[in-house]
Amino acid sequence: MLNLLRLIRVPNLIIIALTQYVMRYFIIRPILAINRIHLQLSDINFAILVLATLFIAAGGYIINDYFDCKADRLNKRQVIVGRQISRRASLALHQIFSFVGLVLGGYVSYKVGHWQFILIFFMAGGLLWFYSTSYKNHFILGNLVMAFICGAIPFLVVIFEIPPLNKTYAEVLVASKTNFDYLLYWVGAFSFFAFFAVLIHQLIRDLISVKGDKEIGRRSLPFIIGFRWTKAIIVSLILFLSVSVFGVWYQFLNAPVDKITPWYFSILIIFPLLLLCYLILRLKKDESLKFGIILLRIAILAGISYAFVVNHILSNTNF
Repeated sequence: MLNLLRLIRVPNLIIIALTQYVMRYFIIRPILAINRIHLQLSDINFAILVLATLFIAAGGYIINDYFDCKADRLNKRQVIVGRQISRRASLALHQIFSFVGLVLGGYVSYKVGHWQFILIFFMAGGLLWFYSTSYKNHFILGNLVMAFICGAIPFLVVIFEIPPLNKTYAEVLVASKTNFDYLLYWVGAFSFFAFFAVLIHQLIRDLISVKGDKEIGRRSLPFIIGFRWTKAIIVSLILFLSVSVFGVWYQFLNAPVDKITPWYFSILIIFPLLLLCYLILRLKKDESLKFGIILLRIAILAGISYAFVVNHILSNTNF
């Protein structure tokens, strides 16, 4: 059982679930409450949506390890498939997890009145399969696909919430000539952050896995353009993300009542990212970057947790 939990990356699944719950209850709900509008997707159906996401993600982790055994051995990472869990059992587990995810995703798609939303879960499962079998071996393609999938995780929450909102408040929307697109912008900002943070994480993993990737013929970014240029690109992306974070604050969140955000961004997001830049610039070939990965994860968790700050600001603001 412990090996299965490691195989499906339980800590990562917990972060995925928390991300979706945070988006719903600490971003979407308080923003809607400003206009005296309530969530319409039931708590049970939302829990099913989260479970669907988790099962699809778990299936993706399993199939990735299934096809990545050799590279993981060369890069001295923990190998479970073929050792603690047989390859045949791993493939069966992937199929079971993916199937359950599709069933749950289809159910909640039906409940919101858009059965075609099940295609989202088909696409996610397919992208994870092809990422593991092919995309990650191609120049930058695998990195972008994984970043896109992770960036879509917060967005799923608002995609499944808007249809029942439109149905319940149809008359209000027509009378006021408004819509719920503003929810897309709020959650989209978190998706934007997640996309670039995960892309940076993927490129760092490639940077410290050059030896193993060369052995299996993976055309990673460092393999194609070299170690130094890859470091330059990673640093540029980190600086872009840092500037974007403060840009969002200055353009949209710079309110007199908000004294928390600039300090929160500076200490918990910008500082770890800038320290990560320094570590990458000093990084030499065949060195590990464990502390750098920790710094990036701190910044990612802080970015997600900013939803609590938003909730606090909104709950203490008179409209």
